[in-house]
Amino acid sequence: MKRSATAFALLALICSASFAQESETRERTKREQRKYDNESKATVLDPDAFKTEGKQIFSGPQPGEKLTAIAATNLAGDNKGKDVDPVTLQKSRPQIIIFQNESGVAVRGLYGLADSIGKIDKKTAKDLHVACVFLSDDESKITQFEKLFPKLMEMGIDSVSLSSDGRDGPGAYGLNRTVAQTIILAKDGKVTRNFAFPQGLLYSDPHVMGAVAELIEVDRETVAGWLAEGKKDGDRMRMRGGDERKSAVKRAFREKLKEFVEAGKITREEAGELHRAAFPNSDTDRRSR
Repeated sequence: MKRSATAFALLALICSASFAQESETRERTKREQRKYDNESKATVLDPDAFKTEGKQIFSGPQPGEKLTAIAATNLAGDNKGKDVDPVTLQKSRPQIIIFQNESGVAVRGLYGLADSIGKIDKKTAKDLHVACVFLSDDESKITQFEKLFPKLMEMGIDSVSLSSDGRDGPGAYGLNRTVAQTIILAKDGKVTRNFAFPQGLLYSDPHVMGAVAELIEVDRETVAGWLAEGKKDGDRMRMRGGDERKSAVKRAFREKLKEFVEAGKITREEAGELHRAAFPNSDTDRRSR
């Protein structure tokens, strides 16, 4: 019994970090999912109903105004480091341009926006062009996130670049430098919708999704269905990911039990008891007995 207690204590010390990390990851995922669910119940809303907190904020060209050239440098893709004008890349396609400051939280929040737009782009017959233009007077504040950019492009953003005009962006655009994120939707070179977000988005905004539906001339209910379908696929992937992490912890635990049995620190029977105590809802691995 003493030997068993000693072995259990040793195992607890060795494995506690893995269990703690797994538990923390699982709880964080649950919190993030609950927050996402709460904030995305109404996935696609009328863009006319969009309001910012406090007084109305203007940033960039307004509906009906024509888009002008943007001087920028590619930050990712085959043309990384080369000059680019995101406006001309659209080639008569409906376009979404995201002007983004260097806020780390908002930059990571681009994942949610890119994910939603990417799901819509895969379903619609109309090919969307999505460009993200970063605004900063210090290039290093943007390039510190360069590892994130290829993933954003995989998710549906076609162009990731840095404005040559610093934090203020193109002078002709009249962007508000107190705004973290300005999203412009355009068709045939003219703005159809404009959204200004003082803090930047952590998740895709339902009014922006409504504007995307409008841009591709698809009713909001249909687009909501596309996003809901994509969300279910994502949920299944997260569940599989959780199962894989749990299996990895179990494998590590079994390997450690095997080492202790082979070293004579515990018996096979004790190893089985320890495994059942650690994973009461799963069958004991016969190899550890």
